[in-house]
Amino acid sequence: MTMTIQNFIEQNKIKMSCEYADSNPNMADSANMNHYKCQLRRSGKQLTINFSQGYGISGDPEVESVLSCLASDSIGVENAGNFEDWAQEYGYDTDNRKAEKIYKVCERQSQKLKNFLGEELYGKLLWETEQY
Repeated sequence: MTMTIQNFIEQNKIKMSCEYADSNPNMADSANMNHYKCQLRRSGKQLTINFSQGYGISGDPEVESVLSCLASDSIGVENAGNFEDWAQEYGYDTDNRKAEKIYKVCERQSQKLKNFLGEELYGKLLWETEQY
């Protein structure tokens, strides 16, 4: 049985605050984007991440979009299992160092998300929650 991302956020009392940032250290070639440092909070735990969105998206990021993006990246990492499989799935050359950097960022953020939510909720978010 699946739930919406909004239901997941409400049930787990996840809150978020964001502040504008000049850049995102995890992204190259991101000059035409709005950058934020976002802090997710729940039950005394917190997760701080860099988040970027295109200029065409108005307003600060919403918790639904940030959590959904984290979940989507985590699903890619979990399904791949290693860089070579991930690169092939997303159309990157396995000799591409920029691609490897992107994979490592996704891998680190996935681990941070798992630590923030715990193993059970992490699984529910990835496999039982509809993403945006």
